[in-house]
Amino acid sequence: LSSDLSTSPPSGFEADRTLPITVKLYLCLETMSKKPTIAVVGSLNYDLVTRVPRLPELGETLTAKSFGTNCGGKGANQAVAAARLADRCEKIDVKMVGAVGGDGFGNEMKEQMKKQGVDVEDVRVVDGMSSGVAVIVVDDTTGDNRIMITPGANASVTPSSLPSWLFNPSTAPDIIVLQLEIPLETVQYIINQSSQIQPRIPIIFNPAPAVPLDESIYSKVEILILNETEAALLSGVDFAVREESAERQDTLKRKAKEAVDWFVKRGARDIVITLGAYGAYYYDHQSGDQGWFNAHHIANVVDSTGAGDTFVGAIAINYVELKHAEREFCIEGGVSVATDAAAWSVQRSGTWRSMPLGKDLREPPADNSSSSSKSVLH
Repeated sequence: LSSDLSTSPPSGFEADRTLPITVKLYLCLETMSKKPTIAVVGSLNYDLVTRVPRLPELGETLTAKSFGTNCGGKGANQAVAAARLADRCEKIDVKMVGAVGGDGFGNEMKEQMKKQGVDVEDVRVVDGMSSGVAVIVVDDTTGDNRIMITPGANASVTPSSLPSWLFNPSTAPDIIVLQLEIPLETVQYIINQSSQIQPRIPIIFNPAPAVPLDESIYSKVEILILNETEAALLSGVDFAVREESAERQDTLKRKAKEAVDWFVKRGARDIVITLGAYGAYYYDHQSGDQGWFNAHHIANVVDSTGAGDTFVGAIAINYVELKHAEREFCIEGGVSVATDAAAWSVQRSGTWRSMPLGKDLREPPADNSSSSSKSVLH
């Protein structure tokens, strides 16, 4: 063995001089050989999905076209999206941290996540509580949706319930992915704890559903990903646009830039604002560049449910893959991969079934009539 192993242990072990040298060497080797890991801390919801010919007006009753059930929740969706893109975790471990109720919904969600390659050892079963449930209405013509959530056991994901490995330098993940379908205090605790560890644990933060936040959070996350609704609520920029087609896209770009500038002033690093069929606007904190990716032109949008979560999972995978290939991550490349993944997902029904495997993205999206393009704004 090289003497470097005993003289240069990984960050986090230097301060502990009480351990025997054999234990230090074991921990050092364990850290060096540890499989790349993404930890998703968030919600698991059982989806009840109704497909309708159009979204109903206030007080209107419609006859639905179909009804089905899916496993979901933003946390679970993002974990599954990452696991599927990692070719069912052959290269990267994806761990889910969360809670389900002691009911049939909870058991099914854990089993289905296992089948997708997600480690669910830290998904607790909370007896006496229901699992989280999401009621989803999908417009069968446009693929647009409306979602209503009952948190259930997701509300029990508190700071004291988190596993100890999450913040231990020898076992900490390469990146943590967070949303806002678990208690806000837990999200804030994870962000603060991760920023205090050396080396700092990177955070991908998807503040959805958006609620008012302490502005000090933004400087502590590596990548901020949000849609225009969330960006509007948090930044105060009004994304309402009356124009159509090209004029509408130009107006959205200007508004996205306003919102990005607001987040940058508050210390945000890499930022992505997704704008559905119009594309995504990004900010690269290293170069200072701001750019725009046009969305793929999809001829047949089947269901947009889970597309945003697929986008987040794809960026997480891209970040960790590049890190362990000793290559530098840049948000522009991450958005490119994520745009392809989201385009793939909207052409299929079923939230998890629609998410691509890594091998699926070696070819352009099947119904893509033109490649996505980007422009960089300085």
